[in-house]
Amino acid sequence: MDILEAIKTRRSIRKYQSKDVPVETIEKILELALQAPSAGNRQPWRIHAVHNASMKEKLYNAAGKQQSLLEAPWVICVVAVPEESAVRYGDRGRNLYCIQDTAALVTYLMLAAREFQLDTCWIGAFDETKANKILNLPSTERCLAMLTLGFAAEEAKQTPRRSLKEVSVFHL
Repeated sequence: MDILEAIKTRRSIRKYQSKDVPVETIEKILELALQAPSAGNRQPWRIHAVHNASMKEKLYNAAGKQQSLLEAPWVICVVAVPEESAVRYGDRGRNLYCIQDTAALVTYLMLAAREFQLDTCWIGAFDETKANKILNLPSTERCLAMLTLGFAAEEAKQTPRRSLKEVSVFHL
């Protein structure tokens, strides 16, 4: 699938087939996602690929019982390491760049998944403290996003988008 098709077909999917996704496919997706840009190439992130049912249930509870966390064969937790950005950029790296960098990584993960006809949903509504504990993160790391990943069990619906004219300003 080319990048234009991946962008056009990416949708937030909340219902998944029970069909598993091999760990080798997840590894390929993660390898592709690691090409995401980061400020100063600091790459201030860690990735926790969760397949374990017990751990997924704990994440489900930490995220307000969003069913997709149980249904998807994989939950990818994207973790920021703020001090890896702060080493070079101080407070701006700690408080902004590491957030931007992990957001770029999540975006790359979603688009890379499309190459394998897999779907995702970016989940940001969860108790970060609980997620950090479930993932056994040190106090220097923060789980910032969860991404469900698997084969869609629902039709990917086109959602309305604001027009370019509505959201852009050109300074020519």
